[in-house]
Amino acid sequence: MATNHDVWDAVDQTDGTPGNSFEFLLRAQQGRAGAYLQSADITNVAPAFTGKKRARQTYGAKGVDLSNTYARNLVLTFDVEVVRGDNGEFQPFLQDLLDASKEVGALNRRRIQAFDALGADYAFQSDFTIEHARANTGWDDASFFTITAEQYTPTEWITNPVLVGNVPANLAVSPATAAGGATVYIQGENLADVTGAASVKFGVTNATSYTVISDTLISAVVPGTGAADLPITVTNPDGAGEPIPFARTA
Repeated sequence: MATNHDVWDAVDQTDGTPGNSFEFLLRAQQGRAGAYLQSADITNVAPAFTGKKRARQTYGAKGVDLSNTYARNLVLTFDVEVVRGDNGEFQPFLQDLLDASKEVGALNRRRIQAFDALGADYAFQSDFTIEHARANTGWDDASFFTITAEQYTPTEWITNPVLVGNVPANLAVSPATAAGGATVYIQGENLADVTGAASVKFGVTNATSYTVISDTLISAVVPGTGAADLPITVTNPDGAGEPIPFARTA
């Protein structure tokens, strides 16, 4: 599969920051239900996978470890450089992670995607609990937050976004539940070329209608038939994006 550098080329560092992840990119889903936020103001991205092992009977093994790995834990750490707007606020990618780290329970979690920026078959996602520590506050040119994201749901190994061309990506829907006949808004990337009645589906049913507003936004009318759980699929000439969870209320 050919490597598509559009994702990498489109990631610009915030003005005034030297922080860069180089070969790694991260995306965090805002508020666990919104669009994915992506930042290049990151460095020291360090995913650490450790195995959970179950010991097997060792009689006769002559000292050989026969433990089996039956699951893996993932802890993802990375640094985000502080970049402030004119009003003194942090950049959205950092602020949303800090908001999560202040909370407990479900509000403390964010879904994060991590992938190799230059095309290797190495990409994963999971829901993580979020913690932070502030660093470098004594420097006048570069302060950081170190984010520690600990796996909450099993890791999913996914297709690297830089290998899939320009299919619809980073998709989210608002609201996530609605009645038949209601209008919902689909956010994402690579939506400008979405055409044809079957290109926006709720489950196996076509949207009653939809309008491509921009390359990052589509409005769609929820069909009145079908099951209650209707994951939304958006397709353009390059292929289909990842299904978006959605439920029809009536």
